[in-house]
Formats: sequence, C-alpha cells, structure tokens
Amino acid sequence: MHRKIYILFGILLLLSSSCRSPDFINGEKGWVLLGEKKVNHLSDKDVFTIKSRDKFTAIQIYVEDGEIEIKNLEIMVINGDILKPSIESTIGQHGRSRVIDLAADGRQLEKITIVYRAKGKVFTKKGKVQLGGRPHNPNDNY
Repeated sequence: MHRKIYILFGILLLLSSSCRSPDFINGEKGWVLLGEKKVNHLSDKDVFTIKSRDKFTAIQIYVEDGEIEIKNLEIMVINGDILKPSIESTIGQHGRSRVIDLAADGRQLEKITIVYRAKGKVFTKKGKVQLGGRPHNPNDNY
C-alpha cells in the first residue's frame, strides 16, 4: 500500500514540475519564457503564439547568439488590441531590450510578432532570441 502511494506521489511530482513554464534567461527570477526562435540573416518575421492565459505586466527580448536588428514589434492582447511599442533597433549578443511595460494589472497576450534580422554575414551563426514575460502578481509593487 505504501509503495503505491510513493509511486503516485512521484508521478504527481514529475507531472507538476514538467508543466511549469521554464524560466526566462537562464533562471532569472520573476520572468517566464514565452518563446524562443532562431533569426535569419535576411528579413525574418516570427509570430510567438502565447499559450498561457496568465496576465503579464511586461515583456522583454533577450538575444542569446549573434546580434539582431529589430524592424517592427507588435503585441496583440487577447481582446484584439494591438500595441506597437518603440524598441531599440539593434540588440547585441547577450543583450536585452528595454522592459516593455504592458499594464500594472497585467494583460492577457495572444501573440507577439517581431520583424527582424540577424546582423552579420550570411554564413555566420544565426541569432537566437528569447521572449520573456513578467507574470502579474497582485502582491508585487512594480
């Protein structure tokens, strides 16, 4: 009987840890990873579909490999509104965009579209970006 309970507990623990959203930017606290993409050297358009129905107070872009040039950023919230924040045109390797605030009480995101390209020569390493979101927490005072 005890063995069955331990096995059930182990399965529940494994399932709960695997459903958790991964941390953004190597475990940075307070942020979750919303998506990750490779960026081509030619103009590239990626759509990050947000599966989480959590509310987010901010987003941020992190460039892991290479250097990228951002041409356009659009954030579509769940009610259909489209936000077009201004953002740096170039983000270097291991650099981050500024924190793009959405709302103090959070917004549910549907998708985020980024038009960008990796800088450098065509045969050099492609850029890799991570898109992170800061979940709304009523106990935080940002």
